[in-house]
Amino acid sequence: MADDEPVDLNAWATPPGPFRLSWTEEVLRDALKYARRIEERPYEIFLQGSYANETNIDESSDVDLVVLLKLPFEENVDALDAHDITNFNERYEQDPYGWRQFRAAVIASLKESFFVHEGDKTAGIQDWDSLVRVPADILPAIEYRLYSGFPSPGHEIYEEGVFFRNGAQQPIVNFPKQHLARGRKKDFDTGRRFKQVVRIVKRLRRWAIKNNEMTKATIPPYFIECFLYNVPDGIYRSDTPAQAADGAIECLYEWCHDDRPAFEALPCQNGLIPIFGDGPDQWEAGRGVSAIDALSEAWAKLPK
Repeated sequence: MADDEPVDLNAWATPPGPFRLSWTEEVLRDALKYARRIEERPYEIFLQGSYANETNIDESSDVDLVVLLKLPFEENVDALDAHDITNFNERYEQDPYGWRQFRAAVIASLKESFFVHEGDKTAGIQDWDSLVRVPADILPAIEYRLYSGFPSPGHEIYEEGVFFRNGAQQPIVNFPKQHLARGRKKDFDTGRRFKQVVRIVKRLRRWAIKNNEMTKATIPPYFIECFLYNVPDGIYRSDTPAQAADGAIECLYEWCHDDRPAFEALPCQNGLIPIFGDGPDQWEAGRGVSAIDALSEAWAKLPK
């Protein structure tokens, strides 16, 4: 039976307390420098996921960090003409070093300083002396470039993403920096309502799982954020977070049932990858409809 205790939706919209993410990032950076396995390679460390997007609902949830090799990189040059391809080939040479070697070097470096659990995509770390305040998931990746132009050897136009492989060695491309930037703009354009609603719906998911209204597999938090990103800004400009959440859930429900083609064409928050497709990080459209139905039913049952 569902929990009948009324929930405070204003509290659900509020982020948890502040957390010094820099502590985790600095400890990771120091560990990689100490091991000296990748010091000759240009790399970057940055946050992704709910902490970076400020949509986390727990202070203790894992921090997601990317260790990104900058050169060499993976590329998509399908949009380039013959002239641009020539410029690309003049600018860059093949390098046998790639994602597999970089990932192996990063994992070996982490093992010198942390307890490491290797997962399907990331390596989970915990610090021996608790300097890392919460567990962290580390994604070793290499830069991915989605080219739209290369008019001269010194002038290239592309979107920067990340490339890695899962445990089945399927290639995965994502664009976490664009996801972050577009989420920030959406939040600003909606008077800070967008991220409030994301937190509410993430907590709705947790409530529904606790009360056996859905399972964790029904809808991952990442897709909650992507679906809600596509809701028109005007729906979020409501008097309260609860009203905005109600409008957003209703919008998604009507979308998937009344305009299925538009629903199936929705992009991820990064604006570059469709939510639905046959890629290893994409969804089947029918599963998306089932997820929206489950969220709508849970919202109707939630004691407010």
